[in-house]
Amino acid sequence: MQAAFVAEQAAQCGYCSNGMILSAAALLERNPSPSAREIREALDSYLCRCGTHTRIIKAVQRAAQAADAAADLVLRERCI
Repeated sequence: MQAAFVAEQAAQCGYCSNGMILSAAALLERNPSPSAREIREALDSYLCRCGTHTRIIKAVQRAAQAADAAADLVLRERCI
């Protein structure tokens, strides 16, 4: 999750980063492929003073895609 936030430049001042990252990680544990709406709802209680909400949503989506890719790789390796 942290790498995705960095890659999407979602963490600016750090005011909301800790809460956003922890809540986003918890969301992905419950729902590995959330929609943008589900991400917004999960992070709704956090205020990003820098206005990077769009980047934060992209970061969570990136982390979800990375987790899916990692899971696919593990499955492929087990089949070999």
